[in-house]
Amino acid sequence: MPQCPRCDHANDEESSFCKHCGCPLDSSEANDDTLIIRLLDERPKEAVSRGASLWLLDPSGEHVAKATDLTEEVVALGRNPDCEISLPSSTVSRHHAEIRREGSQYFLKDLNSTNGTLLNREPVIGEELLHDRDEIGVGIYRLIFRYS
Repeated sequence: MPQCPRCDHANDEESSFCKHCGCPLDSSEANDDTLIIRLLDERPKEAVSRGASLWLLDPSGEHVAKATDLTEEVVALGRNPDCEISLPSSTVSRHHAEIRREGSQYFLKDLNSTNGTLLNREPVIGEELLHDRDEIGVGIYRLIFRYS
């Protein structure tokens, strides 16, 4: 499976572009302008120990409604007020999903929610490793994962 030169995501053999970030997989397709843009848009190395945060977008998706630092080892997302990130909507289960920190990496897990959890618009199956700028969908809410 070809690895993406930008985000190291494993892709299918027949793919021309990375399923995760959209980067061309064949370096012959990249010209000088593409390489410059790729350098400017380079994702930070996630192996370095550092913190992370979640940016909650307002339902219209036009601006960040709230940013929350992920300081706990496990952060719960759900409709229940006891969740670290409470999302009041009937489209969100009481305990919908969780983000777990392991060393310098963060993992997203759906907690058997009614409507499921999305990672970059794909259903979360099991636990998924989070990367900088990943989009998490929980009911009507969109959250952006960022390394700080």
